[in-house]
Amino acid sequence: MATKRSGIKKARTFRGQLEAAVLRRHCANHPLTQKWARGELGRNARMGWAVEHYHWVSKMTPAMLSTCVNAPMDVVKFMLANAAEENDPQHSHLDIVLRFAKANGADIDKIKKGRGLPSTESWVRFLLDAAKRDPWIIGVAALNIGTESQSPMLYSKILPALRKIYKYPESDIEHFWLHIGADEVHGGRAFEALERHCTTKALKDLALHWAYESARMRWFYFDGIYQHYEMGYNLADR
Repeated sequence: MATKRSGIKKARTFRGQLEAAVLRRHCANHPLTQKWARGELGRNARMGWAVEHYHWVSKMTPAMLSTCVNAPMDVVKFMLANAAEENDPQHSHLDIVLRFAKANGADIDKIKKGRGLPSTESWVRFLLDAAKRDPWIIGVAALNIGTESQSPMLYSKILPALRKIYKYPESDIEHFWLHIGADEVHGGRAFEALERHCTTKALKDLALHWAYESARMRWFYFDGIYQHYEMGYNLADR
């Protein structure tokens, strides 16, 4: 729940409360993002962000499918649509992330054969666990609200630096400009679903809790990237 101390006004609508819960630990405000937006984040950290993003997102299809098991049909439809879009063989979103990794010097074969940082693996386990919980509201709050809905604000913050300071070709930064729009749509569907189906205070409180916990865990995942790839603290088993 938003508080005066956090500088966030108490939201009146349920959607506003969900947004405020995520904003408490929104990765758009993480030190890594702030440094990136100023054009000061090193190439190794930009590569590392893409590497860890790949190791996270490549494992999320089972989570999306698990959320669908006991969900109503309107939720199943948008979750399956999300999964299909992410894994479209003609325009794979994972390939777009790997393109950015390669632009920053990554070895794609090595990424695919490797594993994420311990902080990334913890983040993945959190989401997989949330998706298996009953009711399905937990999975949507964690996967879509606490996570996916962050993209528009997060990527809008760093996209100007990617273009004007780092001067990447548009094809190399497609992941960022594509997901500003795509995840606004995906997140919007999730907000609407929770507004529609969270009909009691208990269900609303459950959704708010898991939305915040997801944002909190994603912040920790960003901590791992920042510490390992930018600050030089070795978190990997190598």
